[in-house]
Amino acid sequence: MNLHRFRSCLICCFYICACACSFSAFGQSSVPRFETSDCAVAIPKDEKVKCGYLVVAEDRALRNGATIRLPIIILQSDHPNPQPDPILRTLGGPGVSSLRLVNGRPVSPWLKDRDVIIFEQRGTRYAQPALECTEVIEANINSMKQNLDAKTARRHEVQAAKVCHERLTKQGVNLSAYNSAESAADIEDLRRVLKLDKINLYGVSYSARLMLNVMRDYPQGIRSVVLESPLPPQVNYDEVGVDGITRSLNVLFANCQADARCHQAYPHLETEFYKAVGKLNEQPISAIVKDSKTGETSNVKLNGDDFATWLIDYLFSVNAEAIADAPLVIHRVFQGHYDVFKRYANAKINPSASGMRYSVWCGEEMPFESRRKITAQSFRYPKLKGYEVMALPDICSVWKVRAAKPIENRPVGSDLPTMIVTAEYDAYTPPAWGRLAAKTLKNSFLFEVPWVGHGPAFSSPCAREMIADFFAHPNVAPNSNCLKQIKQEYRFVVNK
Repeated sequence: MNLHRFRSCLICCFYICACACSFSAFGQSSVPRFETSDCAVAIPKDEKVKCGYLVVAEDRALRNGATIRLPIIILQSDHPNPQPDPILRTLGGPGVSSLRLVNGRPVSPWLKDRDVIIFEQRGTRYAQPALECTEVIEANINSMKQNLDAKTARRHEVQAAKVCHERLTKQGVNLSAYNSAESAADIEDLRRVLKLDKINLYGVSYSARLMLNVMRDYPQGIRSVVLESPLPPQVNYDEVGVDGITRSLNVLFANCQADARCHQAYPHLETEFYKAVGKLNEQPISAIVKDSKTGETSNVKLNGDDFATWLIDYLFSVNAEAIADAPLVIHRVFQGHYDVFKRYANAKINPSASGMRYSVWCGEEMPFESRRKITAQSFRYPKLKGYEVMALPDICSVWKVRAAKPIENRPVGSDLPTMIVTAEYDAYTPPAWGRLAAKTLKNSFLFEVPWVGHGPAFSSPCAREMIADFFAHPNVAPNSNCLKQIKQEYRFVVNK
């Protein structure tokens, strides 16, 4: 559902402290409110925008408690008289900044007749405060540079998360207030302070889950909803994360076998993949990388688990052309040609860490999950034994936040017009989760986009046009003929 840049620890500490002290002076009687301001990020040349900050209570359960500021960018429609119900967009993670969407006009056909509100969730990069854990980033980078074993590296990561938790808590940040329920209330507050009768919601990955919260808690202000690569609240992610990885790989193997040219070129693709993973786990390779901040070069080890992650992240989640290359890439790595795979080292040496992500996960996922079931996944798939989708279950042992109410782990029911968009190769939020969400959304349209992975609309013009059609007429199924054309257009690459 990924890949950010963070400020230095000194700047981050000063920034968060200043925000916590400054904004707590406003009583809740003065919020919510919208303050027009300069934009929080650089705006593309000639882009038509309005910018400001939504000021809301950090914890709505507290009277006269601290307030926080969330940057908002409104991309103005190409139409001189746009529709009165704009589209509110935000990204996933949780913890990913949404303000990168300011560059999205060329791939946003829905801007033809509606404004788009880009909503930066509380705790993310440009929000005030921003819950950035530079301690964790530094610990992970040091572990990679020292080529520490996984167990030792994990211990360092968890200890760094504890330090980050203590720092933010001492600065007055209420980490239990950074959750989906409060973020959903932020969206409703924004709708009201902007005096909008209705808005359209558009969420992807975690933010699709957030939009389900808004649908449940504040349905009266919603015209329509798009859920792209959704994570329904009733799914206990860590218990089934490796299932999703394996399913996606199996789709690739089956599709190659069903393609005569691919099967002829790579008749043993599945075997080659798992042999490559096993060999690399036994004998990791080295790659020289350069730190983007310091310019320092390091020798980073890449193992079989890294190869599986790279395949999922950088092939399945890029575009259809990358997926078409996947069998060839697997075959080349199996043969010992690692040049393309070594590029992953640059991403590995620039990790990210977000306290917002930790607060959401440790409050809304872990209280409902079983550590036994999480661990059992490694034994369910012997060829990926020990593979993990994330470190958060361990971090939650030190990231102490209030557990969410049971409703946050239950299906959301609604009759609001909803379009659910899934992707054939999505390893992180598989198509089955879209079907699961649709069961309780009575007025929904469900589509699976072929030849793409997580967040299909980022790479599929077809998906984007269908979404635009839906926003124009949310009670009518959008034309899906282009999905059939995709299946006819793409074929696996068998040589280059």
